[in-house]
Amino acid sequence: MDSFTAITLAVFLPFILAGILPAIEKLLKDKIGWYASAVAFLSLLLVAQAAPEIIHGETIQRSIEWLPSLGINLSFYADGLSVMFGFIVSGIGVIIMSYSNGYMSKKEDLPRYYQQLLFFMGSMLGMVFSANTIQLFIFWELTSITSFMLIGYWRNRPMSVYGATKSLLITATGGLFMLAGFLVLHAITGTFDIPTILHSESMRELIHGHELFLITLILIFIGAASKSAQGPFYIWLPNAMEAPTPVSAFLHSATMVKAGIYLIARIHPIFSGTDAWFFLVSGIGIFTMLLAGFLAFRQTDIKGILAYSTISQLAYLMTMYGYTTHHEPGIGVAAATFHLLNHATFKACLFLVAGIVAHETATRDITKMGGLRKEMPITFIVATIGALSMAGIPPLNGFLSKEMFYEASVEMGALLGSPYNVLIPALAVLGGVFTFAYSIKLIDGIFLGKRPSKGLPEHIHDPSMIMLAPAIFLAGLIILFGLVPSIPVHNFIDPTVSGILLEETHLHVKLWHGFTTSLMMTIVTFALGILTYTQYGKIAEWQNRFNARFPWISVNYYYDATVENAKKVTSKFSNRMQPGPVKTYVLALLLLTIAMFAIPAILLASSLIPQNLNFDIPLYEGLIFLFMIIAALGAALLPRYIPAIISLSGLGYLVSLLFIYLQAPDLALTQVLVETLSTIIFLLAIVKIPQKFKEHVPKTTLTRDLLIAVVVASMVFILLINANQGIIPPFESLSHYFIEKSLPLAGGHNIVNVIIVDFRGYDTLGEISVLCLAAFGVYNLIHSRGDDE
Repeated sequence: MDSFTAITLAVFLPFILAGILPAIEKLLKDKIGWYASAVAFLSLLLVAQAAPEIIHGETIQRSIEWLPSLGINLSFYADGLSVMFGFIVSGIGVIIMSYSNGYMSKKEDLPRYYQQLLFFMGSMLGMVFSANTIQLFIFWELTSITSFMLIGYWRNRPMSVYGATKSLLITATGGLFMLAGFLVLHAITGTFDIPTILHSESMRELIHGHELFLITLILIFIGAASKSAQGPFYIWLPNAMEAPTPVSAFLHSATMVKAGIYLIARIHPIFSGTDAWFFLVSGIGIFTMLLAGFLAFRQTDIKGILAYSTISQLAYLMTMYGYTTHHEPGIGVAAATFHLLNHATFKACLFLVAGIVAHETATRDITKMGGLRKEMPITFIVATIGALSMAGIPPLNGFLSKEMFYEASVEMGALLGSPYNVLIPALAVLGGVFTFAYSIKLIDGIFLGKRPSKGLPEHIHDPSMIMLAPAIFLAGLIILFGLVPSIPVHNFIDPTVSGILLEETHLHVKLWHGFTTSLMMTIVTFALGILTYTQYGKIAEWQNRFNARFPWISVNYYYDATVENAKKVTSKFSNRMQPGPVKTYVLALLLLTIAMFAIPAILLASSLIPQNLNFDIPLYEGLIFLFMIIAALGAALLPRYIPAIISLSGLGYLVSLLFIYLQAPDLALTQVLVETLSTIIFLLAIVKIPQKFKEHVPKTTLTRDLLIAVVVASMVFILLINANQGIIPPFESLSHYFIEKSLPLAGGHNIVNVIIVDFRGYDTLGEISVLCLAAFGVYNLIHSRGDDE
C-alpha cells in the first residue's frame, strides 16, 4: 500500500467503521470500547506507514478530482507537521478509548459515545492532512460539530448543554472568519492549494506585499485563536470540562484545542517574518499565557485547573510560533514544536489522573481532598510525574521544552532590542511561575497533607489497570522523552520543524548544556514559584473578591449578556419589529420599495415620462384595465370584509383574463389557481371575525398612509412606463436568448414551458413549495376547530 492510500484510509476509516459500530455493539455488548480502540490503532498504523518517507525529508501529496470548475480537489498532503499531528491524534485516541473501557459506566449510551469519538478523530485527521483550504475548513467545522456532541454527551445536564453550546458558537463562528480569510487568500494567490503557496517563494512575497495581507492574517488568526481558546475566546474551554473526562483528555488537552496551533504552524511560512505576525500571534499568546495562568489559582475543580493550565500552555505555543523577525522568521518554531508534543503527553496524563481521582472519590473539588498518596500510591506517582513535567522540573520532557522557550524568548528580546530584551524574557518567566504554582497545587491539594475527615468515601484505592495503564504509559513517555530526547527529536521534531521552516533542520537537545541564561531563568522560576505558592490561597481569595465586585470585567459577563439573555433581547426586538398588525409590515415593505427603486429611478431616468409612449390600446384591453381599476378601488374602499375580498379576488381573475388576451394560457391557469386558493384562505379567516371595519384611523395616520401610497404608486408608474425604454441604457431584451437556446439547451419547442421548467427551474421549485405550504396551511385552518365543527 502506498503512503497516500494509507493516509486516505487513516482519515476515512474512522467514519466508515464508526457507522457499523451499532451492529458491532450487538456482538461485543459493553466491550464495544475495545473495537473503537482497535479502529484508532488501525489509523495509527496507517499514519505510521507514511512516517519513514517523512523522516527522510520527503512529502506526500496527491489529489482526487472533486470540484474542478472551482479548482478544488479532494487532496491530502503529508509532511512532518501533519504526520506528527496524525500520530498525536490517533495515538492519544487509542489511549483514551482504551481508558474509557474502565471509566464509562455500562449504563451509558456507549455506541453513541464511541461513534462520536471516532467521528471526531477522523475529522481531526482529515484536517491535519488536508492539502487545500476549503477541505481544511470542512474538516475544521466537523471537529466543532463532533466536539459539540461530545461536550454535551450528558444531555440531561444543563451545564453540559451550556458548555457544548458555548464551544460550538465560539469555535464555529471563528471558523467562518477563517473561511473568509481563506477566500481572501485565494483572491490574492488564485489557488486554494496549501502546498502550492508554501513552496512558491514568489507567491509568498506577493502575499506579503499585498494590501490585503493584514486583513487576511487577522481573519485566519481569529479562527485559530477561537479553536485554541486564545485571547477573549478562552471562555469556552473551562465550560467544556462538563464533558466526560476521557473526552476532555482527548479533545481539550491533546487534539482539538491544538487545531488552532496546527493552523498557526501551517501558515507560519506564509505570514511570518513580519511585525504584524509577531505582535498579533505572540502578543495574544503572552497575554493569554499570563491571564489563564493567573486565573487558574481560583479554580477548585481539578478539571477547571487543568482547563486554565491548558489555555496557558497553548498560549506558550502561540507565543513561540509568533517569535519572528524579517531575517529570523522561525526563532521559536523548534521550541514550540517540542513543547507541543510534550504538552500532549503530560496534559493527557493529568486529565486521565483527574478522571481516576474523580472516579474514586466521587468529587472533583480539590478543597475536599488531601492525603490520598497512601491510598492511591500508583496514581500519586503518575500524577507527580505529569505535574512536575508541566512545571518544567528536570529530567522530565517539560523541562527541556521550557528551557527552549526561555532560550527563544531571550533571543527574540535581543533581536528586538530595548526594552524587549528585558520585557519578553521577564514575561516568559512570569508565565513559568504561574505554571509552577498551579502544577504543585495539583499534587499538594490532592495527594499531600492530611486526609479530610468528611466528604470522601471511606475506602479509596487505585483503580484497575484498564484505567491506570494508559496514564502509566504516558508517564513513561514523559520520562523517556526527557532522558532520551533524541528519540522524539529525530522522529518527530526535526521533520516537523523542517516542514514549517521549509528547510532541513537538525536539532541537538540534551538535559545538561551548562550554566546558560535559560537555566538561570529556570532557577528564578522555581524560586519565585515556591514563593508564589505560599500565597496561593490569598491570591485565589483576592480573585474571588475582585470578580464579585467587578463582574463586568469578565468576558463571560458579555457572553452571557448576548447569548444566554438573547431571549429577552430578541423578544424586545421582535415586539418592536413584529408588533402584529399587518399594516406595519406593509408600511415597512413600501418604504423599502421607495428606498430601493424610487431614488435610482429618479436619478437614472433621462426623463420621468418617455416622449414616445404608445396610447393605442385595443378596446378589449382597455375594458379589462378599466374593470381592474374599479375592482382595486372596491377592495380598498368597500366597508365590509367579504365584499372587499370578493372585489380583490375579482381583480385577480381579471389579471388572468389579461394573460389570456396576451396569449399566455399557462400563466392564466396559474393565476386562476393561486387566486382561488387565496380567496378560500381569506374567506376561512374572515368569517371568524366581525364583518364590518371598526378601526378608527386618525387623520395624521391617514395623511401619512396616503402620502406613502401616492409616492409608491408614482414610483411604480414611472418604473413601468420606462420598463421598455431602459432606465440604464443600452437596454437589450432577453427574449432572443430564450428563442435561440430553448431547443439546443433544453430540448423544448414550447419556449414558455422551457423558461419555467429549465431556465427558471429553481424559482419554479420555490413557487411550488410555497403553494404546497399554503395548501397545508389551508388544511390546518379547516381542521383548527376540530372535526366536529
